[in-house]
Amino acid sequence: MGECKPVDFKSVQDRYKKGDRVAGYMLGTYYQQGYDVKKNEERASSIFVDLAEKGHWGSKGECHEYGYGPYLKSDEKAVECYRKGVEEEDEVSLMALARCYLQGTGVDKDVVKGLALLSQAADKGFALAIYALAACYLEGKGVNKDEVRVVALFSQAADMGLPPAICALGYCYRDGRGVEKDEVKAIEYFKKAADMGEEDAISILKDMGIAHTPCPAKQEQQLQQEE
Repeated sequence: MGECKPVDFKSVQDRYKKGDRVAGYMLGTYYQQGYDVKKNEERASSIFVDLAEKGHWGSKGECHEYGYGPYLKSDEKAVECYRKGVEEEDEVSLMALARCYLQGTGVDKDVVKGLALLSQAADKGFALAIYALAACYLEGKGVNKDEVRVVALFSQAADMGLPPAICALGYCYRDGRGVEKDEVKAIEYFKKAADMGEEDAISILKDMGIAHTPCPAKQEQQLQQEE
């Protein structure tokens, strides 16, 4: 297992400034999805383009997938970039190419090959890949369903600070999947994820009749730090 580095907003922001390309990809994803910071597609695009121009194949592939900056929107070109990144053992490219095989995007669908690539990315300690692998075990995609394994993987990604993993743990505790049912603990996870901008967590708290206003002060502070 590779080193599991923290992936909270401040950590990836700091590492990106020091030239960590994987952390930069995570930062772009946070702006793209609105995790732990106000959603900003333009800022996400600028980060991915910057990383692509610095030679990061995973980010270049992302630019082709979404048509960011000067990059032509093309699933085929994205796959080409991911393949080159995989040759360099880039965890972003491993996860992205895995997703392409699992979904049949730009390649013929191949769940076995996709799962193998995803496992490699997760083994390198990449939080997004660990989260995605947990989802495969949850859905039984290419593997036997294993709720205990699901909780272990979600917990690993949550401990690193990944918002959707934190929210996913909330669902596990709410429904008693892979763990003993515990609504109090579930609510704690949902609130934590909501404070990090996870929209599913905000919605589920509302559905549960729990009044919780996500803390905007944290986001404002992080935006100031980014500036």
